[in-house]
Amino acid sequence: MLDFESIGFVVPRWLGTRPYQQVPFQWSCYIEGTAGHYELKEFLDLSGDDPRRQCALALARVLSDVQCVIAYNASYERARLLELAALFPDLAPELSRAAGITWDLLSLVRRSYYHRDMRGSWSIKSVLPTVLKTDPYAVLPGVRSGGAAQLAYYQATQNQATPERRAELANGLRAYCRVDVWAMIAIASALRRQPPPNLN
Repeated sequence: MLDFESIGFVVPRWLGTRPYQQVPFQWSCYIEGTAGHYELKEFLDLSGDDPRRQCALALARVLSDVQCVIAYNASYERARLLELAALFPDLAPELSRAAGITWDLLSLVRRSYYHRDMRGSWSIKSVLPTVLKTDPYAVLPGVRSGGAAQLAYYQATQNQATPERRAELANGLRAYCRVDVWAMIAIASALRRQPPPNLN
């Protein structure tokens, strides 16, 4: 299960980027092993430098042996993987392979599940509370949406951010991205009529 967070500056901050280009600065993934065991892997760069190379390196290592990548609205994750592969030819085999085996959980949810409390929306934040009967996003510290994640990234990479504030924002970003990937596991479990695993 893989989820990216990215930033799209109006005025490009780094060489080789264009206005509004989605540059990934964070990802989280849970890798399912034997007997339903899940291992958390994550990446977050708040240095303010171009995060793409380190992001791609970490991804290539983590995804090199996986058999399937699952994302929610997978066209977004697939696009980020292919962009990184095009930018870094030495990592292209691993990243292109990962893009090719990326599967969209949203498409299955659209075909298989609906609850009136979703109010016509199949976003992960609409689906998850109907599956769990509670909303894990509502109790997150600070960062509770993709827009808030972008704002947190911007604030954390400003020179005036204190180490304490930067650490607070980093914790909020990690917690938010972890819920995004855990949400996919919970939704997939519900479609199989199984309780979600406890990954805490």
